[in-house]
Amino acid sequence: FVAALAALTAPAVMADITVRFDGVQPQPEYTFEYGYISDLVKPRQERPSSARDVATVKDNSFFIRTLPDGSAQYMIMMPGRQYIPVYTSPGEDLTVTVTAESPLAYRVEGSQLMADIADLDTRATALSAKAAALMQNGGAAEDLAGLEKEYNKMFTDYIAANPKSQAVPYAVMMLSGQDFIDAYDAMTPEAAVSPLFPVVEAQRAYVERQMEAERRKVALESGNVEAPDFTFADMEGKNVSLSDFRGKWVIIDFWGSWCPWCIKGFPKLKEAYARYAPKLEVLGVACNDPRDAWEKAVRKYELPWVNVYNPGQGGGKVLEDYAVEGFPTKVIVNPEGKIVNITSGENPAFFDLLDKLLK
Repeated sequence: FVAALAALTAPAVMADITVRFDGVQPQPEYTFEYGYISDLVKPRQERPSSARDVATVKDNSFFIRTLPDGSAQYMIMMPGRQYIPVYTSPGEDLTVTVTAESPLAYRVEGSQLMADIADLDTRATALSAKAAALMQNGGAAEDLAGLEKEYNKMFTDYIAANPKSQAVPYAVMMLSGQDFIDAYDAMTPEAAVSPLFPVVEAQRAYVERQMEAERRKVALESGNVEAPDFTFADMEGKNVSLSDFRGKWVIIDFWGSWCPWCIKGFPKLKEAYARYAPKLEVLGVACNDPRDAWEKAVRKYELPWVNVYNPGQGGGKVLEDYAVEGFPTKVIVNPEGKIVNITSGENPAFFDLLDKLLK
């Protein structure tokens, strides 16, 4: 990193990203993270941390000096937890013009790659804002599904209309599951020379793992699979096994004190526990947590159910056994010890299903 900064003083490779604001009142400062794409796609244990810096606005603009020795990624943080992704090649001078803040809209000059990405990202952000508003106002599921379909179609239409564009890998990155795999496999040689190809190539392995986990999850919650047993220690050091609760309905709550969505779900989980105990037990399994942080969180949030600590690095085998893709993950096990549902994320539909099962 120090060597890269020193290299920036060489006039022959100097280039800038200029960010200016048109009809938008800027903040005094903007934080951005950046790094070489070749570093970003390294295995996690070898990957250097992205550098972070702050740019000061003057005359409605600020500047970022670009890295000189290869293609790079810059993430410019904007209000409302939004960001502008910028991808550069050595020697490129780009101008980013922010035209709206909520939802974020911008255009880019100086690179056809970035011009296309800016257009796609601005349209995608507008659709995401519509979806967020629908969710906040209790919109119908079919309306949300329609927006998701429109979102995916926007990227697939771009790929079909511009098969040789260097922005195709970016469009592929925005897809998921089989849509991602199909678009990746159909990329032209011209699209594959994009600076972003290494990113989408690395993402393919992740998508394949995710799809395999989803297939396994569907198989697990068929109602025919016995929940894999496990044993962890509780707050007093006593070993607790899932099989100890055979004959009861059980919610296994995989969570961590570091996970805000896990904590956000505790009130609804407490309501369900109070409503259905003693025929329902909740077994909280803390993952990827320092033990003292787990114990502190159990006391702070006054969790009334059985709580155990999973010491396994990266979550250990139990997360693989239950196809846990993220946190929180809640698993419903019936009194016969069979898995009937696995829900990833904080989803209100989980409690609707629980009510149907237990009533």
